[in-house]
Amino acid sequence: MPWASSGSLTFDLIPTRQSTTAPAKQQVKAKSRAGPPKSKAVSALETRLHNVEYASGKEKDPKGDCFCLAREHGLSTYVPLCYGCGLVLCNLNLPHYACPHCGESFLDNARRSALVAQVLEELRGQVAKEEEERNRAIEEARKAEGAFPMLPSASGTQGARRPAGKGTATGTQSSHKVLSLNSTTKKVTVSSYTNTPISSRPPSSAPEEPRRFPPPPREISYVKQPPDPEHPWKNMQFPDLQYIPAPKNLNTHSRQQWERDGGH
Repeated sequence: MPWASSGSLTFDLIPTRQSTTAPAKQQVKAKSRAGPPKSKAVSALETRLHNVEYASGKEKDPKGDCFCLAREHGLSTYVPLCYGCGLVLCNLNLPHYACPHCGESFLDNARRSALVAQVLEELRGQVAKEEEERNRAIEEARKAEGAFPMLPSASGTQGARRPAGKGTATGTQSSHKVLSLNSTTKKVTVSSYTNTPISSRPPSSAPEEPRRFPPPPREISYVKQPPDPEHPWKNMQFPDLQYIPAPKNLNTHSRQQWERDGGH
């Protein structure tokens, strides 16, 4: 084995080739860090990805569970049905928390890998979508700038007078000069103006937390007293109900209105 003059082996001096392929998750994170500040959607998906990767899956949601059975909220796209008890889960029941009814964990080895791949794909799509919208807005702003006259700035370059809409959405100031002639004194006056963009977007308020529905009562509601032998058809749960006969000579519309008002 040949030795170098420094006393080390020759192959130790040869730089090793680094792998050029990074994992998909690192590529998405590096792409999101290199661009503008993250949106709420990207931050929420990154937090969800971290939770799905590292949570134990046995904790309950500290915000509370929802038992709406996807009637009030959309069906969960991650775990629509509990693997243990079959409870229908809405999108408020996040996959890194246990089932609100039986406590089943959704993060065993196989399920965790599938959920990580699903959330990672959503994150990648959201980053690409926002980047496409950002590029489209920049292109529209450039087109809008080209429709306005150009005036020379103090540095000798051409400064664009931006429109009040999308052209000022980038948050940069634009300056221009106005050359005016006094008809009385015949003197020329040069005035400089600077346009400070003002955001037309109203301040965003904090999103309202959706309502979470509690679980059904553990005790079944039923009539505990025996039926009345003299009135076997009596409603024992609502004993004060009374039959109100329908008035005579009612047409179809009037009868429907009467039934909606409480008639039977």
